Amino acid sequence: MKLLIDNSIRADAIRSEHGFLKLEGTGEIGRNSHAIYAQRVRPDRKDWRQGEIDVLPQIADLIRKGLVKGCITDELELEALAAEKFPSPVLEDIFDGCILEKIPAPIDRSKWGMDMDQALSREQVIKYCEGFFLTPADKRIEAFILGVRKNPRLSLSEFEENCLRNVRIFREICRGIDRKHYPDALHLWTAEENGVDVFLLNDKKFINVISRQKVDLHCKLMLPTEFIKYIKEMSAGMP
Repeated sequence: MKLLIDNSIRADAIRSEHGFLKLEGTGEIGRNSHAIYAQRVRPDRKDWRQGEIDVLPQIADLIRKGLVKGCITDELELEALAAEKFPSPVLEDIFDGCILEKIPAPIDRSKWGMDMDQALSREQVIKYCEGFFLTPADKRIEAFILGVRKNPRLSLSEFEENCLRNVRIFREICRGIDRKHYPDALHLWTAEENGVDVFLLNDKKFINVISRQKVDLHCKLMLPTEFIKYIKEMSAGMP
């Protein structure tokens, strides 16, 4: 089972000397540097969010044992980089030692034609989604693919071409949602195109918005507690 781990989960997996901190990181957790920004969740906090944090060690253990394949994307890592700040030293990372597989985005960021400041701007990502994925007609997208093939300085992988031809999936995900959710929708589309089974996040608002859309997707959006319940039900059904 493939599991795409959102930054909201990576954030909640970190504890500093002042309690749990929001943290975003990259690559192989526990071996690369992390960017942290200070929105604390106290260890004694017993609201719904703390309940989700409490089951993260179980999910991390599933990844370490190879029972679940954890995934990350360049888009999520850039999103994390954009949120970088420097609060208290990290005392504990629940996902320490877990290896996350890098899965490709529908279109690699290097082909967006943005400088680094633009690429790190959430508003610029939203505008890119609007201008490149949501607005153009299918004929225009096909013309873009053919144009890139004729350009010796640019190239699209077969995966990227297929994603562009499947852009209707992204449009269905975005139909009726607030534009502020477009970057999250891009992560979900990435998961869908890569055959990811579950997009794990701690964002009830986005989960509820997508559930109302009733889009036919293979990838499911789940909170950590929902994922643990899902795994237990699957295990119980095995012979």
